[in-house]
Amino acid sequence: MTNSFTAARPAAVLWDFDSTLVDTEPIWMRCEVQTAQHFGLAWSEADSQAIVGMSVWGLADLMAERLGRDDVTADDLRVDLERRAVESMAQEGEKLFLPGAHELLTEMRQQQVRIALVSSTPRYILEAILASLPELGFEAIVGGDEVENNKPAPDGYVKAAELLGVDVTKCLVLEDSPTGADAGQASGAVVVAIPSTIPVPEARRRMVIDSLEGVTCTLLFQLYRRCIGRPAKMETPAIPVSDGLSGVRSGPLQAGERVTLTDNKGRRHSVQLTPGKNFHTTKGHIAHEAMIGQPEGITVAASSGTVFLVLRPLMSDYMVSMPREAAVIYPKDAAQILMWGDIFPGARVLEAGVGSGALSIAMLRAIGPEGKLNSYERRQEFADVAKANVENFLGQPHPGWTLTVGDLVESLRDEPVDRAVLDMLAPWECIDAVGDVLVPGGVLTCYVATATQLGRVADTLRTHGGWTEPHATETTTRDWHAEGLAIRPGHGSTGHTGFLIHSRRLAPGVEAPMRKRRPAPGAYGPDYHGPRPKNIPMSNQEVPDSGVDSPGEE
Repeated sequence: MTNSFTAARPAAVLWDFDSTLVDTEPIWMRCEVQTAQHFGLAWSEADSQAIVGMSVWGLADLMAERLGRDDVTADDLRVDLERRAVESMAQEGEKLFLPGAHELLTEMRQQQVRIALVSSTPRYILEAILASLPELGFEAIVGGDEVENNKPAPDGYVKAAELLGVDVTKCLVLEDSPTGADAGQASGAVVVAIPSTIPVPEARRRMVIDSLEGVTCTLLFQLYRRCIGRPAKMETPAIPVSDGLSGVRSGPLQAGERVTLTDNKGRRHSVQLTPGKNFHTTKGHIAHEAMIGQPEGITVAASSGTVFLVLRPLMSDYMVSMPREAAVIYPKDAAQILMWGDIFPGARVLEAGVGSGALSIAMLRAIGPEGKLNSYERRQEFADVAKANVENFLGQPHPGWTLTVGDLVESLRDEPVDRAVLDMLAPWECIDAVGDVLVPGGVLTCYVATATQLGRVADTLRTHGGWTEPHATETTTRDWHAEGLAIRPGHGSTGHTGFLIHSRRLAPGVEAPMRKRRPAPGAYGPDYHGPRPKNIPMSNQEVPDSGVDSPGEE
């Protein structure tokens, strides 16, 4: 009887060879250029990049066609290329293994996982290269000269499954190129791609990871179960999945990553993992090596015996612990801005007042890789910190983020935006400029600290006339203690940090209809000196003898 764990494993793992198990692609590319030069053919590394995954016969045919010489055949080119490649690879030996590949293959043999090798490379070349490597234990090997159609056709993987006597649709394929991944997927197998030189898109029953380094059978089989739609009852997290620009990392903890250590009293410490260093606390020290390479969610003991929980920081953790020059917008307010400001994937967003970049991080994750965020910050030192914080969180620059140092009104780009967020001292001074670029129906969100600023923004929008009635909110949060029958409010809470005010842009020339609700008595009495809204009846304005202030006049 098959136990549940065995049933959750693939029937076999079918390995690609070049650039999945061994790093032969650079050697092939170098030899391709050398062969082309030997026969007088102009051939560059870019040409080699363009045909990654192509069989040696297809490559030789392409070279012969480009060369156009009657005295040189495709076989002449192929034989010369194969000779150079085999000689170069034999000299490399075990150095050919890609990081983590040999270790994973060895573990598979120890766990009696059935394994086969499937390559577009001819069988005799495979055997010549394998002879210079340690015994790998493949139960079946399928070379490119042993099938009728090479990758991206599924023939090789179908034949490997037949040789093993297993159902190919229950196999897991490891590939590095789009051509090979398409072949594995066409066979019906689950595909895990580890891109080498050309990106491989994710698809149904196909996932993409960054590297095999640190990957174990447990992690790989969890990913297999995810692809086939089965729940993974494992404590070990997913392996590193390429996640675009979300800032999310998973899999074994790596050097250079930031982690959060939490003790049994809930105190948190942010630590950047560095080989050879120790984290020192009043409870003793912890070697960084005790965490590097381990799965997220482990516990480590300090030299005193105190136990710490190790987790990667969430975005909310990072926002409140990252370096800062200016005050940050806290997670509770950032969450409200994303919701009420309606920040969506692919949006074109204007942001003024970047500060230390906390809100920029939240919005960049929300708009995704296809969105665009134009941020403006007056102070260079703030912009420098914000840029470093954003790139540190995302792991790379965001292609859709533009950070401009300068005044918003003077530097504003003349291009339409879907949403606008202003976090500045006097946002009312920018209402006209923002209104010129915000599309009709677009949402404006302003974050201000005081009630006086809140009122000034609201009345400026009403005075302008081209906006919907402003909606103002304040967000507070309160922790709760829940333990047995002790259900009560916790000691911690987050009170006032700022006000949010939202309004939507109307079509050109359109003004908001007259308000039917009367303002409070004295709202616009003699002591009021701000802008006077157009959509409030004059009978309710209690205009002082000195007359009506013009918009924006003190």
